[in-house]
Order: sequence, then C-alpha cells, then structure tokens
Amino acid sequence: MKKLMAAIILLMMINVQAQANSLDFSAEERDFNASPEFILRHKNISLDWVHADGSEDFFKLKLDREIISMMGTGLEWNVALNAFDARNKFYVLPSIGINLYMRIRPRLDIYAQFSGLPLSNRGRLSDFESGIRYFPQKNLSISAGWRRIDFRLRRGEDIGAFERSGLFTGVRYDF
Repeated sequence: MKKLMAAIILLMMINVQAQANSLDFSAEERDFNASPEFILRHKNISLDWVHADGSEDFFKLKLDREIISMMGTGLEWNVALNAFDARNKFYVLPSIGINLYMRIRPRLDIYAQFSGLPLSNRGRLSDFESGIRYFPQKNLSISAGWRRIDFRLRRGEDIGAFERSGLFTGVRYDF
C-alpha cells in the first residue's frame, strides 16, 4: 500500500511540474490480444509499440493534425512511419490515415482510427482501431476496443509480416 501511495504522489508531482512547464505528454499501456502495447504522446506526435509473441515488434511513429474540432467531437488526419521488427530485421512503410472521435457523454468518447497504404503486389499496411474511452478524472482515461494491424512486405515471396487483431484494454495518464 505504501508503494502505491508513493507512486500516486510521484505521478501527481510530475503532473504539477509538467503543467508548470506547459508540457503536453501522455503515456498509455494496453493489453492488446495478450500482447503488451505502449503509447507515448507529446502534443501531436505519438510512438506506439506492440510487443508480440517471441521477437516480433511493431512500431508506429505518428503525427496527427486536426481538421475540425467542436465540443469534444472532431476529425484529424495523420501521417506515420510503421516498422516491423522480425528477428532483428526492420521493415518500414509509411502510411496516411484519419481519426474520428465523438463525445457521447460528458466523460465518455467513442473513436475510430484508420491508416494504411497499399503497395500493389509489394505488400500492404492497414491499421484499424475502434473503441470507447472513459475519463474518470481530468488526466486519467480508461479505454477498450478492437484493433487490427496487417503489415506485409513482398518481393516475389513474403519477406516480412506482422498481423495482430483482437480486443484491447488500456489505461492512459496525461501529464
């Protein structure tokens, strides 16, 4: 119990310091289809890391830009670099996408995100996520939803693939 209280006090102190320096930073941890997923975000830039079975990792470095936002509902576009690490070999593909979010209650949002890029017979990338986010406190949110990542590269035959789909649950803290 003492460790939990110390962690909460530390997080509150970091939050006060971040507000004093006007930082916009958040960290999210998810359980995505029995794989850990971590998302770090500063302003409009985010880094997403999914560590799957064995030595497979998926990374997404994304830049979001707002198109329209009104009363908790909005639309954003994004560009991203997506990387797949299979046994210490990196494969990288760019993508473009769109995010839609809507406030349905004062502390409850629903959202959908899609990004991807078809490369004809050289491969494809698609990343779709849909979910619900609840804000029990100003800087804390709890989310649940469904996500599918399909990353494939080909040069005559498959040279790299990362496929993951399923439910996720997550907790996010905004500093």
